[in-house]
Amino acid sequence: MDRRTVLMALASLAAGAAAPAAALPQIDPEGARRIGQAYLDAHPGRRLEAGRLQADLLADGWTPEAAARLRTRVAADFRAGRLFVHRGWWLSDTEGRLFALAALTPG
Repeated sequence: MDRRTVLMALASLAAGAAAPAAALPQIDPEGARRIGQAYLDAHPGRRLEAGRLQADLLADGWTPEAAARLRTRVAADFRAGRLFVHRGWWLSDTEGRLFALAALTPG
């Protein structure tokens, strides 16, 4: 699994979606939630609600199709300059929204 897929799986797992956990034994859901909270704090004017994010990003849960779709969106975000920087990590807006979903999901 490449780094971007691991990031997306981490965020989706922390958000309660069925990510490939066997491939990610060292998952830190609390870390994902902290990144998500930072994203939410950086975007106070946006309507970022768990239900909307879930429907937009992972409507059918974590599937190979969802992962491929998210990778396409991540690439488009980078090309368009839609970025979120957290502690030196450059994340796409899509990745930031996945982490926001993790922060908004009770767990």
